[in-house]
Amino acid sequence: MVSKKERSESDNTLSKQDLRKFSILKALSDGELGELRKSIIFKKLKTDEILFLRGESTKVLYFVLSGWLKAEKISREGRQQTLRFVGPGEIINELSVFSNSPNSVNVIAMEDALIFSISQEAVEQMLVQSPAFSREVIENLAGRIEHLLNHIENLSLYPVEVRLARFLLEEAEDGLLERPPWKTQEEIAAQLGTVMDVINRQLQKFAKGGYISVERNRIKIINQTDLEKIADG
Repeated sequence: MVSKKERSESDNTLSKQDLRKFSILKALSDGELGELRKSIIFKKLKTDEILFLRGESTKVLYFVLSGWLKAEKISREGRQQTLRFVGPGEIINELSVFSNSPNSVNVIAMEDALIFSISQEAVEQMLVQSPAFSREVIENLAGRIEHLLNHIENLSLYPVEVRLARFLLEEAEDGLLERPPWKTQEEIAAQLGTVMDVINRQLQKFAKGGYISVERNRIKIINQTDLEKIADG
């Protein structure tokens, strides 16, 4: 729990414009946002700190203000599968809040992060009072389902070479993929459903083929056309 002082200081810096950066809150009126702010609880996370674990019951909706987190599952054998990375402007824990189910994943901070939460009760009240909010929630859930379906398709139907090419193209901006310290080859491998050695060999293969160049903190796409051909499977 954060202290009253910490919550007050954070609340003073969180404007209605800040709240509207989250897709499910953008349609709320000034009055509705004002009421919502009264129920907000802030939390600071340190790198590697666990927000919640699979199987726990956490009936709050989390909103990421800064920093990055990951949602993952771990098999009985210890194999890690990263389902998604969650960054500023995104929300976490929709399944538990909207389905009354236990948490289905572990969520861990990849770096220092600031988040806030809204109780299930407050969310349900907004669903009843605001059709616009309900519509945004439905669109957000539809987007999450689409993401998971694409993730399952990639893992089930395509080899690592194709998965990695798609990852590079999707993550790059203007042909450049910036890699924060936490986005290691091991983390990329966990997201793509393989192991670090395989990702390392495939990156070297792409580099030798002239598709990319690999630097310490970034990957540059050199031949996007041919990389797209690989991504097409």
